[in-house]
Amino acid sequence: MEKLSKDKQVAQSGNNSKSKDTQVAVNSKKRGRSELGDNNEELKQQSTKKIHFQLLNLEDLQQKIRQQASTWQIISYLTSNQDHTIIKPKSNAKFGQSPTDWVFLYDGSVIQKRLLELSNDGYSIVIVTNQGGVEAGHTSINDLKKKFTLIQKELNLPMLFLAATYSDQYRKPATATWEYFLKKYTKDGKIDMKKSFYCGDAAGRPKEGDRKKDFSDTDRKFAVNLGIPFQVPEQTFLGEQVKLPQIKRAVKEEKKGSANAEDGPAEQVDYKGKGQEIILFFGSPGSGKSTFWKNHLSDYVRVNNDTLKTPQKCMAVCEEGLKAGKSVVIDNTNATLEQRTRYLTLAKKYNVSIRCFMFDVTKEVCMHNNTQRKVNSHRQHLSGKIPNIPIHSFFKNSEKPQEKEGYAEIKKIQFKAGPFENEEDKKCYYSLT
Repeated sequence: MEKLSKDKQVAQSGNNSKSKDTQVAVNSKKRGRSELGDNNEELKQQSTKKIHFQLLNLEDLQQKIRQQASTWQIISYLTSNQDHTIIKPKSNAKFGQSPTDWVFLYDGSVIQKRLLELSNDGYSIVIVTNQGGVEAGHTSINDLKKKFTLIQKELNLPMLFLAATYSDQYRKPATATWEYFLKKYTKDGKIDMKKSFYCGDAAGRPKEGDRKKDFSDTDRKFAVNLGIPFQVPEQTFLGEQVKLPQIKRAVKEEKKGSANAEDGPAEQVDYKGKGQEIILFFGSPGSGKSTFWKNHLSDYVRVNNDTLKTPQKCMAVCEEGLKAGKSVVIDNTNATLEQRTRYLTLAKKYNVSIRCFMFDVTKEVCMHNNTQRKVNSHRQHLSGKIPNIPIHSFFKNSEKPQEKEGYAEIKKIQFKAGPFENEEDKKCYYSLT
């Protein structure tokens, strides 16, 4: 696709309801289905695949958009009381309280003038927005549709709105919404990435003068994950020069052939003991414990509280394994001496060796791995995503194991990414989260 000529653009909407160009795509897992606003059979089929999108005023818009050119100007639309992109709450509340609780940023005319200029230059405008308020119950899909329709009517420009309403792979900075956009609204799934750009307010900037610090950096990370140029609203709409801080990556892909790379030298360490034993893991949620068990100790009985749900069941499964002459892995955080003592006692009771594997992983990597459980649909996860609080708590309050507790060995395990199940899994893992 190329820049749009006027005769190829979707007709602009005015007050004529028959020619509305508002296109709203909203993904939602509410009640496990898609609440479709039309009779589109393709979308109904998608709802059975758990890809829940809602589109408003479709008519022939999918076909028209595919006829458009490939230079898209991507605008991130976020409703918060921080530095917004095109609108802010009229009530000065943190979030808009209704579909009409908004005004354009700056004096309004700046936004309208600049977007009109871009549209006249052949850019198509796509609003990509995280709308977690739907999942939290603070707003509804119908309210979002009303708001998006009002914004588009005020701007009087062809626009596409993509709203992620659930904390999954569609939520920025994850890229599933973009992939959906390319598949459904472009020729051959391609656009001119060099001529396109992404504008958003969540850029990770610190406080400067009267401007508050950005509430997050998800917009900028989203642009990096897409490989598309990024701007903040001050650049796009005011023409200001802006210096952005460096982005910090929790994980960075190692060079091929290096020791920590996936294709690096094979580890010569044999993690299994010579006889029956208990291996007790010590590590934060997201530190790679379950994956390590799968890759290196899968013939050991796995005791995992996420699966078994209670300490009593964990103890019972451990004891059953020992009675059967099998070795056992305690795949829990085991953050306190009290938790570990249960298994130290069982080791003495059955006269087996017990070793402790300490997972030496930073909090940032644990946070990244935890998020991957939700946004990376290209691999099978052994654990589900948890709130970040348990990770913070582990690093703040955990009691490191000591040899005097009774271990035959305390072994540090360094984190190593991979092996990956496929190229998409690898690409998603090394993306910013």
